[in-house]
Amino acid sequence: MSNKEAKNKLIEKYGAECFIEKLHLRKDKERRYTGKAQMYRMKQLTYHHIKMKKDGGRATVENGALLSAENHIWFHKQNANARGYMNAMFQEYKRQVDECKVEFVDNLSIDLEIKPIVFNINELDKLKYNRTQKKKEDRDLINDYYDDLER
Repeated sequence: MSNKEAKNKLIEKYGAECFIEKLHLRKDKERRYTGKAQMYRMKQLTYHHIKMKKDGGRATVENGALLSAENHIWFHKQNANARGYMNAMFQEYKRQVDECKVEFVDNLSIDLEIKPIVFNINELDKLKYNRTQKKKEDRDLINDYYDDLER
């Protein structure tokens, strides 16, 4: 499988978002770009080999993570311990997402009674927010509080 095919399968399975951003692994948020084109290129998702290609890692969904170009560059500038930790976090995240399965059913086994809610239009007018009235009520509460303290 090519990197592009593996990347597309990862996007389909985990969504089009950088794993470093998703897991909040990078603390520095301030990044400067020379223009919109550079920002667009740096935000593009790339395929990251968890087990490096030179060590026999293949381009598969199991061995991959989605990283934006800027985070991929940043990742490879980190020391070996930090990279190992982040790779473990990528694997753990993927394991947790894979375990979380949603099942859709046509009918629920619970009997629910649905009751209509009836609104009276005149009552709705009373529920409108009145800023002046609210300020008066708050002022009265504060005055009552201080009056109780003086006693």
